[in-house]
Amino acid sequence: MPLPLHLTTILLATTAVLTPTALAQSLRLDFQDGIGAWSTVLDGVMGGLSTGKVSQPQPGLLRFTGELSLENNGGFSQMRTAVREGSCTGARGFLIEVKGDGRSYTFDVRVSNVRMMAGSFQQKFDTVAGEWTKVELPLDGFRLYSFGREMRDAPALDAAKIESIGVTLADKKAGAFALEVRSIATFGATDAATGDERGLAAVAGRAGLKKLLACVAASGLELPEGPVTILAPTDAAFDALPAGTVESLLRPQNKAKLRTILLQHVVEGRLGSAEVLNQRALSTLAGQQLAVDFALQRVGGASFVATDVPFEGGIVHVIDKVLLPESRSIAELAVASDQLKTLVTAVKAAGLVDQLGPDNGPWTVFAPVDSAFAKLPKATLEGLLQPANRAALTQILGLHVVPGRIAARELLQKQKLTTLMGAPIEARLVGGKLTIGGAGFVATDLQAGNGVIHLIDTVITEPAGGGSAGATGRERAVASAADVSVLPGLRAIYELAIDRGIPLFNRGEVEGCAAVYEVAVQSALQLTRGRVAPELLAELEGAAKKAAAIEDARARAWAYRRAMDQAYQAAEQLVAARVRGGKQ
Repeated sequence: MPLPLHLTTILLATTAVLTPTALAQSLRLDFQDGIGAWSTVLDGVMGGLSTGKVSQPQPGLLRFTGELSLENNGGFSQMRTAVREGSCTGARGFLIEVKGDGRSYTFDVRVSNVRMMAGSFQQKFDTVAGEWTKVELPLDGFRLYSFGREMRDAPALDAAKIESIGVTLADKKAGAFALEVRSIATFGATDAATGDERGLAAVAGRAGLKKLLACVAASGLELPEGPVTILAPTDAAFDALPAGTVESLLRPQNKAKLRTILLQHVVEGRLGSAEVLNQRALSTLAGQQLAVDFALQRVGGASFVATDVPFEGGIVHVIDKVLLPESRSIAELAVASDQLKTLVTAVKAAGLVDQLGPDNGPWTVFAPVDSAFAKLPKATLEGLLQPANRAALTQILGLHVVPGRIAARELLQKQKLTTLMGAPIEARLVGGKLTIGGAGFVATDLQAGNGVIHLIDTVITEPAGGGSAGATGRERAVASAADVSVLPGLRAIYELAIDRGIPLFNRGEVEGCAAVYEVAVQSALQLTRGRVAPELLAELEGAAKKAAAIEDARARAWAYRRAMDQAYQAAEQLVAARVRGGKQ
């Protein structure tokens, strides 16, 4: 069995890609994580009739196919994707691995400092029919073209300003074409100061990882087998911590705490930056979650300094902030909250403070806010807090605690949960909103040192019934009204909108992204109207109206995206509910 990876070894192994050369080589696309960011541009924008399609026949492979037409003054088909500006800094060129059809293609590069109509830096490359070939495209071989004409006195291609890459077929030969791509990567130059592409000094100097490496060495941390994603803070990030923090963490007695902090920067699996930013949250090896803000391009509040740096055990993204996990226990966070005063009183009365303290867990706690307890009859609440009724109070509070850490996004997948007292509670979508044990959510995914807290608006007083028998008559009626054939159509609308919208958003074309999502939402409404219970459309219609009234295009795009997510999840839950109902 392979030995577990030592984090120091991993960071040292990334020196070849985090040095100045490595930053130049940090762009690497191997298509293991999908091709959703790629889009096509056809001569139809100029009246032509050429076609083009990007597909993925298998993981690790991108396929570009279509038919070139010379009619109506057409004659080009292109695929392209946005890349993060700065991700190619220091590169000397591109290395691509392709299998073609014997035709000549053009590799296209667009930069932020030279923008013009139908303009890009281009370099041709030939393919051998049916054979895999590696093509090296040095930057000094690119020339600037606009509408097919080379621009004289054009500036040199600046690698640091590259913002999109692509491949174009425009060889003036009508007919079908097919190009497969296995990888696209940059290659770079050696460090001008040392001539060393792999030296640790270059890593520390250019990537700013000296203090991270010191922490790793002091912790002796080992990682489990399998690929990982490392979020690596710079020296400046460690310097931003309160004075004396790093020195304290490096002391032997604080090794366990240091390991937890380092694990907060490691995520299972090899996640490229595009895949990271397409998540709502990331679960770290420390057991806690990092919120992802796609609009601000941040993870756990940190911004990216360098991205998509591959190494043998996964991928590294350099960030500008140290991600400190929450160290306080569930009990300590509850005491500090202004919304959980009644719950704290009840937990103390039931003698469960130690159970939720730092020495126990991890737990998932569905914590009723004060207004939730206020819904109970006053006499009932007062009676439960009496010492004589401690057993009854413990049973009720036990319905709000589930072993393990469960994020809000995982609840619907699990549906029925077994609580601390062994009783079941169920997660459901009711009117398009997530509920647990019949309670709605006020806030979710509040991280604690020994678990996670979700704030709810109602006290759960009874466990769920068996199977789907716990559903109300209204819920059964709603489920029975769901047309199962709606789901494939909704899925197609959703996936197409995401496929078209994300590349637009990444390129800064937020108005276009918002327009794509708006059309998708309206299409979903048309598809489902009359085919599911009317009340289920009300929330989607309301979300669409609210989004349409938002002036800021970025915020409007996000509002429509959330509406699409909710509609799709609701549809799947309806179908599942109908299937369960049919088995009764």
